Amino acid sequence: MNPNDVIEAYVLDVMRRLPGRERNGIGLELRGLLADMLAERAESHANPADDALVLAMLRDFGTPAEVAARYRPPGVVIIPAEQTRSFVLLSVVGIVLQWALTLPRVFQGAPLAGWWFSWGLGALWWPGFLAMLAVIAAGIRQTGLFKPGWRPRVVDPERIHRGSLAVGLAWFLVGAALVTALPWIAHRMPAPLAQVFAFDAGFLHTRAPWVLPLWLASFITLALVFHRGRWSPPMRWTHIAVSMAFVALLLWWVAAGPIFLAEATDKGAKGGLELVVLFIVIDAVWKLYRQRTRIRMPSAHR
Repeated sequence: MNPNDVIEAYVLDVMRRLPGRERNGIGLELRGLLADMLAERAESHANPADDALVLAMLRDFGTPAEVAARYRPPGVVIIPAEQTRSFVLLSVVGIVLQWALTLPRVFQGAPLAGWWFSWGLGALWWPGFLAMLAVIAAGIRQTGLFKPGWRPRVVDPERIHRGSLAVGLAWFLVGAALVTALPWIAHRMPAPLAQVFAFDAGFLHTRAPWVLPLWLASFITLALVFHRGRWSPPMRWTHIAVSMAFVALLLWWVAAGPIFLAEATDKGAKGGLELVVLFIVIDAVWKLYRQRTRIRMPSAHR
């Protein structure tokens, strides 16, 4: 085959992948470019152009699809490159959380196949939901109505507002006291409510007491932060570790057996605990992400 025929076939293959209005102009430009490249390569090799030489040149130049992509204008970007990692992380974390919160029912005797065709595969709705949000955001960007701006963030994100933290610690103590007293309060409620909020004895004796040391560790950590007026890396990591311990404890509460004797109350409480686990994990992931986006001085300058 004549080398020019090979170039012609290659250019036509590229043109098929281009918009109709631009094909002819790009085809003429590309054919002239490839002919010049072939002449230069033949001269550098001190050999006449042949099929092997032109095929090697075209392989180096790229496939017709790759070359056509160079000439096509960029399409609408659904997920910007800098957001790809966050999209993948949110997708995976969302799926894993749904599986972690629903798999314990399989260990309690629910059929695995039933779980897989309900919550197992059903968890994939989350990446689809995120993808649709990305599509909507891309459409909004295309309109040009909302242009992203920049405003300076808090200069020292580790500094705390003592007033807000003091209120939070006060509510922490009130909430812990109410939850601790709830078994005795429920026992003294009027007859219908007493049955509704009656705790399982096994839960109170084996699983419930473990929340007390975690509450104490969390309160001490926050009290130290309040005293110093700012977060430090050890305090951040301690707080994240305590949060993960809370996640493990709450998942144990949900999976190990009943919390309340009344079935409806028990299901409602476990659903609430699953939401609490979700919020704790999201908060911990966000804190870990913020820990990575810090300017750290080299060890010699510390």
